[in-house]
Amino acid sequence: MLNELASVRNALSILVLALIVALYLFANSPFFETDRLEWTGLIHLSPEQLNAYLGLQVINVWRVDMRDLASTLMEHPWIASAKVTWRWPNRLIVAIEERRPVAQIPTEGGWMLLDREGTLLPPIQQQTFSALPIATNVDLTAPEQLVAAARLISLIPPRLLPSISEWNALKRALVTRSGVEILLGEPVELEAKFALLEQILEDLRLRGEQASRIDLGVPKTPVVTLQR
Repeated sequence: MLNELASVRNALSILVLALIVALYLFANSPFFETDRLEWTGLIHLSPEQLNAYLGLQVINVWRVDMRDLASTLMEHPWIASAKVTWRWPNRLIVAIEERRPVAQIPTEGGWMLLDREGTLLPPIQQQTFSALPIATNVDLTAPEQLVAAARLISLIPPRLLPSISEWNALKRALVTRSGVEILLGEPVELEAKFALLEQILEDLRLRGEQASRIDLGVPKTPVVTLQR
């Protein structure tokens, strides 16, 4: 009886060991290998750029630390957040939230981009952002100036933004693409100032007049200088 029990136990042990070995071999088979990631949420970045950034080779999805992969992607200057999920059997899906540029900044080394949070972004190869306003006279070594410029530009109403060419931080003035200088004064009551600016520009359009300067330093008493 004891010999029979021992034989049964040995058989079960062999069966369990064989099952473990089979599962190990299956988990490490090409069935779970991939040489690419599936990207979602990309606007300015491309899958090719991010694959090159990661230096991705053929990998087994069971050996991927998804948190570590997301952390590595978060080090990319254009990525605000990244989340990696796995789908059977060998799909790795990466959801990306890109930083959103709101302005261009000229520097000695070329153009940089400024996002909504005041973060400087390097240019992306073969992409231009000519529709974005230019921020001038901003100290790139002063984070508070970058944040202030980003906040102000982000508050410009969507209908007005395409007509804005420049934000001059030294003069505290916007310049439209038609050359109108708009003095904003202290960076307070910006929402009210922009609403007033939209109203002034619409009134000028209806009257067929063109301003050369609009001073909104004191919103209750704006000063409009007409072109002659």
